[in-house]
Amino acid sequence: MNENNYAVSDFRTDNEFKFDGDLTKRKLKQYFPAMLMTNLSTLLLITVDGLVVGNFCGSNALSSVNIFQPATVTIGIISALISAGASARLSQGMGQIDIKGLYKTRSTLRVIMILTAIFISLAQIPLVYLIISSYHLSPDMNSLVWSYAIGIMISSPFGLISTIGVLQLQIIGKMKVLMGLAALEGAVNLLLDLLFVGPLNMGVAGAGYGTAAANVVRCTTTLVYLIWKTDLFKTGGEKPSLREAKEILVLGLPDSANQAMSALQNYVIVAVLLMAFGESGGTIKGVCGFSYSIASALVGGVAGSVRPLCGLFSGAENFKGLRVLMRQGIGAATFISMLLMAVIEFFPELLYSLNGVKDIPTGGIASLRIHALFFIFLGTNELLRLYFTNRKIYKFSTAITIIGNATLPLFAFIFAQLFAPEWVWFSYFVSQAIIFVANLIRYFIELSRDKMKRDDNEKDIYLTVNPAEAVECSRQIRSYAKEQGINSKHAFRAALCVEEMAAYAEKTHDSKEVDIQVMIRFMKDNAILMVIDDGKCIYLNNEEANQKIVTSNYGLLKKLSKTVEYQYVLDMNYTVCRYGMG
Repeated sequence: MNENNYAVSDFRTDNEFKFDGDLTKRKLKQYFPAMLMTNLSTLLLITVDGLVVGNFCGSNALSSVNIFQPATVTIGIISALISAGASARLSQGMGQIDIKGLYKTRSTLRVIMILTAIFISLAQIPLVYLIISSYHLSPDMNSLVWSYAIGIMISSPFGLISTIGVLQLQIIGKMKVLMGLAALEGAVNLLLDLLFVGPLNMGVAGAGYGTAAANVVRCTTTLVYLIWKTDLFKTGGEKPSLREAKEILVLGLPDSANQAMSALQNYVIVAVLLMAFGESGGTIKGVCGFSYSIASALVGGVAGSVRPLCGLFSGAENFKGLRVLMRQGIGAATFISMLLMAVIEFFPELLYSLNGVKDIPTGGIASLRIHALFFIFLGTNELLRLYFTNRKIYKFSTAITIIGNATLPLFAFIFAQLFAPEWVWFSYFVSQAIIFVANLIRYFIELSRDKMKRDDNEKDIYLTVNPAEAVECSRQIRSYAKEQGINSKHAFRAALCVEEMAAYAEKTHDSKEVDIQVMIRFMKDNAILMVIDDGKCIYLNNEEANQKIVTSNYGLLKKLSKTVEYQYVLDMNYTVCRYGMG
């Protein structure tokens, strides 16, 4: 197959218009601070219960909170299923500019959200009872765990709705709103925990009720914003669809499988730790879980920044842009997680101190250091799972998540029998290494398939254009088309449209720092031009109430193209022009 289908460097010998990824890099830098603050606020919500009760009530209280954690993670499986599936489905519709499909997804999601909230409220009661009873705790510890459980169960349905709202806001790029909502929830939870556990002396139960109140506040505020400030609840008259519901659920399988395996891991690890360390094992797990929560917040900040762009590029079949985006995301996430791992290796006592643990259990320091080793793989595995989900490779992603993570409890049990108790934590490293290797192999297989699936009549050009060089770039596109035997009519029209869109971006941007990413797909009888730029919003309609900037040359694009589709998404202009018969 002709490598010119994919090798942008062959497009021009001096690489002036090579696809460089500067646009996605700048968007990731724009999204990351807000996503990081959002996740850190969420981290405060998740971990504050343990921090408060550990410092106010002692190690047994901290242990009770972490013994209950497997139940919390298990309840979250459904939230992961719905929210991840909905975000992937919505972002793909944005990439395809499928308005009717988006309306149908929204309508279906609204029904699913209500039904699952009701289901969780009822199903969690017997589930929590079975999990807590299976540990055969002492009467005092059993009482502490149940005291905490009541508030968390109250919060579960509200947490589900909030989680779905978070993913919806992510895919439309409302990062600052997410940051504000998460900060509100984290602050409410912290203040109420301190009030209930401290002055009101409610003990572990107070931490649970504080979390419940914070979830109610977050849920209510999120719904109000979604309804009044976005169109995510507008359905255009489309009715819910069973087929659409199935698509949402299938797309959510990889994340929910990961959550399910995490729940199983937590359950078995707690059982193994109780066997190896006694009830102080819950204290060690609390500190290790705290370190993992920090790593997840940091890596999740990168993944949350990548998520909307990943869905957009997948929907547009912009595979070159997707590969560049994944390299940038994996690099950033891996650097951050390894930096945290280094801090933990050198200063493990600090994390115990933060959790109010004064007498560190035997093996506690070694346990934390061994546990942190698996952060090496955390960033890559998180980003590749997101990639596979958006590429609809969900069967593989689900299977490898289940197979890889299912080995963790097995390894934990084996290590507990053969080695010192702290080596139980090495099972996390082994499990994630298995997933890492399988993910990389499949990723490179997909890269090869992308190169092979175009026939000889299809040629793709990917390039980044500076507005000042748009005319020269247009000339090079026409020259390239002539050399490659591409339909000259399609090539000339696409090249001229690139000039026009570059002129729009330059004209409507406050500064000269604007990137324009272009993909042109030439086929036998037709061609597609996709242009993404981070200039100001360009309204391409004639409604006076909606016009901010008049694109005077838009009429030329409509004359040159068979169809023109446009939307302003993720603070970027996204235009698709089609030429020819198809």
